[in-house]
Amino acid sequence: MARSVNYLNNSETIIFFTADWITEDFNYVNFRDNLISEIQKKLKSYIKTDKYCSDREVSILLENNLCNIGISEYCGAWSLSVAELVDNYYDYNREALAKNHATKIKNTLIKCLENAGAKVMNKVATFSNGEAVFEYKNKDLK
Repeated sequence: MARSVNYLNNSETIIFFTADWITEDFNYVNFRDNLISEIQKKLKSYIKTDKYCSDREVSILLENNLCNIGISEYCGAWSLSVAELVDNYYDYNREALAKNHATKIKNTLIKCLENAGAKVMNKVATFSNGEAVFEYKNKDLK
């Protein structure tokens, strides 16, 4: 599969996935709500938000005092990204903590995506035109 999909700026964790059964807005709303519920069960510090990063075409689903979790889609390829929460001030200690947190929750987010019905992919390469090539994380999911 070759596609390009956006993600939050300065993301420490980016998980690519597909969910072919999402074909209508109603299906997306159910998927989004289920994913948010799955994440909040495992990562209790996150609260639901309804923000949109228009320059990156990413919906921010959840945030805590360290990070944002955003989702984006392009032609059937999806991304779930975790980036440091940017404030008007710069705190070196908080930045390092946020980056560490974003890295440590990756496996939990993968399990949440799989529980919500998504197929997780690994990014294999990027062509010179910016298109990315993916393979399914679990080779049995074709």
